[in-house]
Amino acid sequence: MASVGNLAYVLKYQIAVALARQGGDPLRIAHRVRHLGDAYHYAGRAASAERCYVEALSIYRGDAHTGRLDLANAIRSFAVLKHEAGAADEAQRLWQEAHDLYAGLNLSAGVAESAARLALLAQARGDLRRSRDCLTEASAAANSSGDPETLQYVRAVTTQVGA
Repeated sequence: MASVGNLAYVLKYQIAVALARQGGDPLRIAHRVRHLGDAYHYAGRAASAERCYVEALSIYRGDAHTGRLDLANAIRSFAVLKHEAGAADEAQRLWQEAHDLYAGLNLSAGVAESAARLALLAQARGDLRRSRDCLTEASAAANSSGDPETLQYVRAVTTQVGA
């Protein structure tokens, strides 16, 4: 059951999306639709979240003015959802795409998270060498980021993988 806070977050972004649609700026719409997807995800409404992520990605991929960071973050949100749903192949593809975008932007925290997620997926497939390689990259990127949450996440994945 979704908390009142999650429902308020959903309502906030439903309104934001409606207002953005009136304005007609596709990138603003995509940004707000992605955040509505996040709100649905936090509220436990995976099907609604997926519809939002698919719409946001469609807009971002179709607009020549899309920033790589906006695209990477939208892919990341969808990858999290797919990974949680057990759609390992799709999650793998999405995490790899997000990873490549974050790496191209030199965003250490994004590289760290995506590499750690790829390590988890590789371990689940039994590809222990790839899992270790991804964890090595994730650890280096997490240390480079200096972000305590990123460091904590990568340490937790490292423990989970047993490396």
